[in-house]
Amino acid sequence: MKKELDRLKYAELLKAQRLDDAIAYVDRFLKHDPDNPTLKLRAARARGGKGEDILMSCDRAGVLPSPEQIDTMCELFKEAIALDPYLADPYWDLAVIHARFLNQPDRAAAYLADAKRLGYKHAMMKRLEAMIKAAAG
Repeated sequence: MKKELDRLKYAELLKAQRLDDAIAYVDRFLKHDPDNPTLKLRAARARGGKGEDILMSCDRAGVLPSPEQIDTMCELFKEAIALDPYLADPYWDLAVIHARFLNQPDRAAAYLADAKRLGYKHAMMKRLEAMIKAAAG
């Protein structure tokens, strides 16, 4: 009988911001049960959490993310979407990155449309829409 994911351990890793450990922990179980939707959702949330942590760390420090950090965030959010395409947060995060840092309003608009299609709400949504519209000309 194989061991099952300990939800409390997973939650504690997330709460402690040990995001790489959380990703590795859930991935061990996902490797043995790749079609498990609960594991896929947990893996997606862990990746999204790591990407958001990078973005928030830069915002708190008042610095722009480096190109490497932008690449890492985009990769994490795209992995999250691949794991669970119905999780709206990574679409929002990709819209923010493409609007704020990559000057790609068309891609930002597409990601934002996906987030909205999934029912995502955010206090800064109107501001992001205005940024995208202004950048698109």
